[in-house]
Amino acid sequence: MELRDYQKGSVDELRDALRRYRHVIFQLPTGGGKGVVIGAVSSMAMGKGNKVLILAHSEEIIRQDAGHCVKWGVETATVLSKTKKAPDAPCVCMMAQTARQRVKKEDWLWWLRGFKMIILDECHRAEFDFVFDIVPSETYIIGLSASPARYGSQRQLGLDYEAIVTGPTVQDLIDLGFLCKCRLFSLDAPKMDDVEWSSSRGDYNLSQMADKFKSQARYVGAVENYQRICPGEKCLVFCCSSEQTIQVTKAFCEAGIDARYCLSGDFDEDEEYSGERKDIIDGFARGDFPVLVNFGLFTTGLDIPDIKVVMLMFSTTSLVKYLQCLGRASRPASGKNGEFICMDFGLNFERLGRYEDDREWGVWHKTGAGGGVAPTKICPQCQKMIAVQYSDCPFCGYHFPTKQEIGRAHV
Repeated sequence: MELRDYQKGSVDELRDALRRYRHVIFQLPTGGGKGVVIGAVSSMAMGKGNKVLILAHSEEIIRQDAGHCVKWGVETATVLSKTKKAPDAPCVCMMAQTARQRVKKEDWLWWLRGFKMIILDECHRAEFDFVFDIVPSETYIIGLSASPARYGSQRQLGLDYEAIVTGPTVQDLIDLGFLCKCRLFSLDAPKMDDVEWSSSRGDYNLSQMADKFKSQARYVGAVENYQRICPGEKCLVFCCSSEQTIQVTKAFCEAGIDARYCLSGDFDEDEEYSGERKDIIDGFARGDFPVLVNFGLFTTGLDIPDIKVVMLMFSTTSLVKYLQCLGRASRPASGKNGEFICMDFGLNFERLGRYEDDREWGVWHKTGAGGGVAPTKICPQCQKMIAVQYSDCPFCGYHFPTKQEIGRAHV
């Protein structure tokens, strides 16, 4: 295995950051080869005699990461929910949800604390927060994400990470031929003015937003625009509710377009238009049917390069969700001619920009509905970078005096 030139440069920056910090985020756009980098970094760590634990939130990602490690010659074990005994391999890929439950037992806790390096794949997700509360302070933690951002009242990444290393931009990778450009179609979308914003989700209230998209006219509109713009192309549809997912699938099938859907949980496996998730994904990858509809599953972990179309049947204020969905079709493949199609039924590009736009990433976020990277300041006592809204440093407790306090001190 070999790294591409831009991957080598980014890994060198990451290694330099790890000489100064223990907890570092590594950002690389979807399709930029994050799994390859995980394999390379794991190989380098093990070359120094360090055991590596890789945590992810889905089985699909776990299996992909394990596969990349094996390609780099790394002896790798996989831990899923059914795994009962902690493996003795030098590199382990494990579900974050499983790890969180297992460390309640002392033997698993000490096993996890024995890893010198922990890699968190899709580190913007909250499933990994528990790790920072249980590992020794000297443990190296690398968080990888294409879009390391959080919103609202979600835990600030800056409380856990000391630095962020950013890779090339989306436009850089398009220019190099490693990603496709986006051909955007903005289509009829519901108004979201009266939909509440959830601070805990960092996004629109899900049930209220789903109600906006729940109509037969919108289901038919999705099908008609698919037939008009990109008939027969491999299309991944993102919905905002289980009901919408099923109804959109039916609308495609009733129009003579073979479609299947996937939902989380077991209730979908006996439905006429669905089945076992792995069978559905494999069939879609083979081209057995052109349209796959889902709700809440495939923003990450679905690596099918010849997906030509993403259809966004939702509205969001989350840049993470928006870019992750677009990234499912961003990889080059035969027949794509260097571009993919986004059919945006939620006016998301108006809120969040175009796929190719340059974006700023940081470990601190604004807590309001607008989101974005928060301005920062340096604590004069511990030299940590913190968000400007803190009046007391969350790391050392240093109090930033107000103008009134400074004035009183001078009297």
